[in-house]
Amino acid sequence: MRNGQYQPKEAFLRMKQDITNNNPQMWDLAAYRIPKEQEHFRTGNRWKIYPTYDFTHCLVDSME
Repeated sequence: MRNGQYQPKEAFLRMKQDITNNNPQMWDLAAYRIPKEQEHFRTGNRWKIYPTYDFTHCLVDSME
């Protein structure tokens, strides 16, 4: 996925979580996605995958 072998909407990386949890927000959240075929305004085509908001938000909170 990081090497660019998949096209947008063809694959994404899920976090393995507890599917039996009563909270649906804890059921296998998507962690990384492949963006549309457009360059990022800062990094261009350097990165082929980007973290989703759900994955990034908890990381940023832990750093603050």
